Amino acid sequence: MEIRIEDIKQILKDLLNGKISREDASLWAYNLRQEADGNKLVYYPEGNEEILWESILFIEGIDLQNTPNVYLHNREDIQAFWDKMEPLG
Repeated sequence: MEIRIEDIKQILKDLLNGKISREDASLWAYNLRQEADGNKLVYYPEGNEEILWESILFIEGIDLQNTPNVYLHNREDIQAFWDKMEPLG
């Protein structure tokens, strides 16, 4: 399986636009982490492995809650991560 910056940006965009749920995004990232744990994940381009891995971990935790109905990462956090990713790729 291959992961690209464009994939991360699309997931973040879909989250911000309400096209996917936090739970679906988290599951997507969890599946990528499972692939990475089995040495089956290819980072493209290779030089972006660190930011791609950071992105996978951020998105995997996107559905974590501090308290019921209060997410650890709020909309502003997601937007800030998108802003960080936007100029890449």
